[in-house]
Amino acid sequence: MHLSEKDQFRNDIKDTFHQNAWKTIANAALNNTTLIDWLFEFMLEGKDTLARTSSEIIRHISDKDPNIVQPYIDELIEALEKPYHAGIKRCIFRMFQKAEFNNDQSGKLLDISFRYLQNRSNPIAPRVFAMTTIYNISKKFPELLPELDATISDNLSQESAGFQNRAKKILNRTWK
Repeated sequence: MHLSEKDQFRNDIKDTFHQNAWKTIANAALNNTTLIDWLFEFMLEGKDTLARTSSEIIRHISDKDPNIVQPYIDELIEALEKPYHAGIKRCIFRMFQKAEFNNDQSGKLLDISFRYLQNRSNPIAPRVFAMTTIYNISKKFPELLPELDATISDNLSQESAGFQNRAKKILNRTWK
């Protein structure tokens, strides 16, 4: 029995555990919408290492072309509400730092991001990316800034150095 191209691609990804391999796959998929679709499909299954690996590969692609996430925004927002691995959520929030959202998407994402940011049991990196996502959306809706500032300032001294660094730049409005 011969594997379909999609199944072969799935198997290739399952066998990669190193960032260099992820970057190679990301470069190969960069201008291939079929491979990108498959990667998002695998990631949004959210149930195993294939999903986590796919999210890392997509992250590498989005570092070169942030617009690749645009067709998947709604599904990615929904994924943040699911009990997916923190690594998948980290990649989604990181990609969202450079994404554009319509008003409906912004509202949903703000709610999720504020909850994620405020939950100190969540890992630091996705919380920092959620904070940055909120800040970027607040550029379009400046009335959010006081709530963001209050959320960031709450228990700031108990946060990690990396969290504090980003938080201070956001509080001082010096974050790019």
